[in-house]
Amino acid sequence: MRGGALACAAMLAALAAQSALAERDDKLKPANVTADHSTLDDLHQVEILTGHVVLIKGTMRLTGERMEHHQDEKGYQFYVVTAAPDQLATFHERRDPVREGIEQTLDGVGERIEYDDKSEVVTLIRQADVKRFENGEQRDEISGSKIVYDSRKASYEVDGKSADGSGGRVIMHIAPRNGPGATAPATPATARATVQLPPGTRTPASPLDGPTPLRPDRNLSGGSQ
Repeated sequence: MRGGALACAAMLAALAAQSALAERDDKLKPANVTADHSTLDDLHQVEILTGHVVLIKGTMRLTGERMEHHQDEKGYQFYVVTAAPDQLATFHERRDPVREGIEQTLDGVGERIEYDDKSEVVTLIRQADVKRFENGEQRDEISGSKIVYDSRKASYEVDGKSADGSGGRVIMHIAPRNGPGATAPATPATARATVQLPPGTRTPASPLDGPTPLRPDRNLSGGSQ
């Protein structure tokens, strides 16, 4: 077991070493949210949004069917996005470039996605899967029951089992590096999604599927550091 854990840690370190930090400007941008319906509890600073929910903060985008939005006394935001039945919530982010001419992006899915505006940590829960792309071509992939991604440090923590002990193992595909700055095409194993979706699973709703703007004058901005 110890050898397996060390191997897993080494693979995560290798993936992080190939990754850039999250786009620096994202944390300075307001969070704009659209949804079909919103209910606000101003006293407790909690807002519930439902129906084709899309959150955009700079290059970061979250989508799902329902979102709980909390704000603390310092103005920091916390979002919990959940998917509709038989769908998955989505996460997308562009990362700061570390090699000239190479644009890195991350795309993740999960039944539930949490985003902490203060710590800039994204947590994907159940059927969690994260893929890294270079110039639109898939390079690496991690899947498990829970993935915790720290966008400040470009670090990952992955758990193959759910809280009740059920679930499988962590699965990773890490593309080889053919010298500095190489972008070798993804192999079939890398390009194949490792998440097994239940029968009848549909792809997440597109942000272009017509969500109704939520109060055009409302920006959910994060607090200051």
